[in-house]
Amino acid sequence: MDDASLAEEAFAFAEAMHKTGLVSPYHPLLLRHLRGHRDDLIPDALGLSMTGNDVMQCYTQLVYALIDEAAYPETSQAVYGLALLLERGTLFTPPVASALWRQITLVLCDDASQKLTRVFGDAHSPRVFLLAGVMSLLGQPLGVGQGNNPTCQSVIGLSMWAYNDPDYLLQLIAWAARDDEIIMRFEGQRVSSKGLEPGLAKEPPMDVDPVSLILVAHLDRVYIEMGRLCGERDDDLHRWINPEMYGWWVGHGFRVVADSQTGDLVDHEGFIRHFYACYHPFYNGNLEVIHPQPAGIAVTDSAARFVGRHAITILRVALDSDNQMRVYFFNPNNDSGQDWGQNIHCATQGHGERHGEASLPIDQFVSRLYVFHYDPLELGDPTAVSAQEVAHIAELAIGSWANQE
Repeated sequence: MDDASLAEEAFAFAEAMHKTGLVSPYHPLLLRHLRGHRDDLIPDALGLSMTGNDVMQCYTQLVYALIDEAAYPETSQAVYGLALLLERGTLFTPPVASALWRQITLVLCDDASQKLTRVFGDAHSPRVFLLAGVMSLLGQPLGVGQGNNPTCQSVIGLSMWAYNDPDYLLQLIAWAARDDEIIMRFEGQRVSSKGLEPGLAKEPPMDVDPVSLILVAHLDRVYIEMGRLCGERDDDLHRWINPEMYGWWVGHGFRVVADSQTGDLVDHEGFIRHFYACYHPFYNGNLEVIHPQPAGIAVTDSAARFVGRHAITILRVALDSDNQMRVYFFNPNNDSGQDWGQNIHCATQGHGERHGEASLPIDQFVSRLYVFHYDPLELGDPTAVSAQEVAHIAELAIGSWANQE
């Protein structure tokens, strides 16, 4: 191709990728052809805006190294991850660039190498597939999923860290992939994943991305161990585990709708009012959700029958284009557009959702809410919520999961 045709090709690949979120296997081949030949066209081939271009100008050699090391037809989706992590400005957090340089040359332990080869094949070294997975996760924090595994607690951690604390995530990945161990702390006590029994996932997850394949089993074991260290306590154990597991930004205030021993509803009206006073902008002084907050929901099927409890992340609460207040959340179960019965349909588009978000009107969301965290110093007025709104939400809950617990 001449220069004009090559430029046209770069724009066309980028446009198709950003329109669909899918990457042609030929796209990484184009990038590899441009490397060292027409490096000036790489920003165009990635479809970068002014923000992404600024990041690339600051970290040019790192971006080139990521392309050289991880952009192949077999890892083509990593190209989209690379473009989005540049667009998010992730590399402007100084430790992230250094951690990615470490990731590029990371020597994997035998167990991690065998897992990656077994799932992703041997077209490239295991290190390449893991690096590609890292790029995808950092670029799309809401794109990770739990597969057919009971690991929602661990996966919302991956998403929150990629979204909010990427350098910590990269440290966990390095520990797990290189050392076959991660280390956390629970109430001052060191917790190592090494030697712990399997958690909720008795078998290593296979239908997941490379990062989850390596890290989730460790997180799952640590989460269960933190529960064991809690011993007997007078409330739902998530109250103590979540802030220690996920990070300092998790609210230390905590509300659960049911008694941890009997499962009976406890002050349901107060629970509903409390959530509105913490999260609804009309009742909390118009405060936005600053950091993603873990929460638990009672999932129901299309007939409103109780299925089970499930961990999600509350991302934001805002008015949609129809002037309806909605909760926008991350659901790690690979199926965010669910029908929960009672005409409650989780939306993934059409109501101001960003890529990877699900949403519901706030009353419908709270009707399925089971536990949530909040900052006790940023609490609005629970009494300002109308009795009619509270009664409506309680009726939806009682008519579905709350009478089947």
